[in-house]
Amino acid sequence: MKTALKKQTNDLNMTALWLKNVCLLHDLLIQHSPKQSLDSDELISMTTDLSDLIRSLSDLCIQAYQQLLSITETQLQKLIVPALLESETIAGLSGLAGKLVVSRKRAGSDPRPVGADAPTMASVLRQLGALHTALSCQSLPLSLAEQAFRQMTYLICACALNNLLLRKDMCCWSRGMQIRYNVSLLEEWLRSRGLQAGGTVATLEPLIQAAQLLQVGKKTAADAQAIVRTCTALSSTQIVKILTLYTPHSDLDEKVTINFIRTVQELIKGRSDTQPAQLLLDVRRVFPVTFPYSPPPALSAEELVIPDSLKISFLRRA
Repeated sequence: MKTALKKQTNDLNMTALWLKNVCLLHDLLIQHSPKQSLDSDELISMTTDLSDLIRSLSDLCIQAYQQLLSITETQLQKLIVPALLESETIAGLSGLAGKLVVSRKRAGSDPRPVGADAPTMASVLRQLGALHTALSCQSLPLSLAEQAFRQMTYLICACALNNLLLRKDMCCWSRGMQIRYNVSLLEEWLRSRGLQAGGTVATLEPLIQAAQLLQVGKKTAADAQAIVRTCTALSSTQIVKILTLYTPHSDLDEKVTINFIRTVQELIKGRSDTQPAQLLLDVRRVFPVTFPYSPPPALSAEELVIPDSLKISFLRRA
């Protein structure tokens, strides 16, 4: 199984197949562990051997799971920034299209050949759909799928938010509208597949709040209080950075004043900030995974369907 996994490092469906096989074997060994009716010495020897094998299979489950996510992450990395931050999903909302083309080489947005189609949210959802299909085809537990997609949504949020915090051309009202709409498409996709639980949607909250921060009023003391009260998933450093980078999108809009930023900073000091005072999120953060115990139902020999191609018809059903 280890050899098979090494040969399928870029194949999503085959990796999901081997993840299922390893999990199944792991649960079967636990299900059929020796009972106390055996001789004590024989029981100790067999239990020790099985414990070592079960531990090895547990490690292999994690390896297969991480390989599965790595395949999807590799495909998503080049799509996240262009799709969530730069794409004009709401047509005509922003007049920044020309600026975006110039700025795409900055802050992690991969350059594309002239004339190439720019990635959109449909591109991101297509990659997530491939992962969902691979997991569903192998009937892997929903709780495991939720954990996998929590890792994916965290990656999407971290990459998009980090780029937003480093790009002045992204920090404007119209871009906030675009980003919020793009994230809502992702939220809707997750909910339509029953994947909203387990923190999958919650991990998007920092990006959602950053997009909302670009849209709210930034003039009065009441505005400052509302920002501090609602942007709980953003650190004080991130809030101040977005306010500092904010660029008026039209003559009707105004740049955020230094006094307003100072007011926000003073208010933030008074809140119980659960977020670390960091600017960028760790895109390499890995959440621990828990594999649910789900052994197959017991089958009698009469219920087994044995393909003729196996050429084992000489065996008798017990």
